[in-house]
Amino acid sequence: MYNLLRFFLRYYLFIVFISLEVLCFYLTYRSRHYNQAAYINVANSASGKAYKIFHTGVDYLYLRSVNDSLVAENAALRAKLPESRLDNKIDSVQMHDSSGRYVQHFVYVTARVIRNSVNQPANLIYLDKGQLQGINSHMGVVNSNGIVGWIINTTPNYAVVMSVLSKDFKVSAKLKKNEYFGNLHWDGINSTTATLEEIPKHVPVKIGDTIVTSGYSDLFPRNIMIGTVRDFKSKADKNFLDISVNLSTNFGNLSYVYVVKNLKRNEILTLDSLTNKND
Repeated sequence: MYNLLRFFLRYYLFIVFISLEVLCFYLTYRSRHYNQAAYINVANSASGKAYKIFHTGVDYLYLRSVNDSLVAENAALRAKLPESRLDNKIDSVQMHDSSGRYVQHFVYVTARVIRNSVNQPANLIYLDKGQLQGINSHMGVVNSNGIVGWIINTTPNYAVVMSVLSKDFKVSAKLKKNEYFGNLHWDGINSTTATLEEIPKHVPVKIGDTIVTSGYSDLFPRNIMIGTVRDFKSKADKNFLDISVNLSTNFGNLSYVYVVKNLKRNEILTLDSLTNKND
């Protein structure tokens, strides 16, 4: 024990030096691994943010193609709605043909809006599709919210739409709850409202009632959304109500539309022609 004590007393400086050296090496080793881990965490965070920004940019570039795909799918679904088909059943006897009980009445062509206006007396909408895509004059135009207008001019690759927001636009419309119909036209003042006329005074009307297409026009299928009753007035000198309608379509934010093709229109025109000859 005495010899051990003498050894420590004689070499204690060297022992302290060695101990400090070992402690320094240990601390350096731990610090190196901490710095390495911190660096890895920072690098992972930075690369993660860069990856996210890159894919956000890629998603944005592909956004139009995604939208095109979605509107095409919506057009196909619209064509399957009951309003777009004719019932081929006569009384209780079902006609058997290649298409079954129902035959297609309306189909839809998707198009993108390339020009639009909302503050003119006769507002027009330009589409990026035309005759080469099967679009011709006198076809209705709708979007996911309701009616938009009808085609008035076409070229091989473009079409012009007379907007609902036009002094010359009129469409047959009805109260969805009771089927009473009249003519709807733009009031020329506000891009969000129109006027429904020729609804008799005795018809019960409430604010918020739904207004839809009547189906009496060859432009639109029946029950396409137009808007809701905003207000109505009854004047003593008139037999009809003046009904203000909140339009369901936001004309200040049109991107994609559906052009309505009535597959039975030529047959109706032929019938009209024959009827006029007999008058």
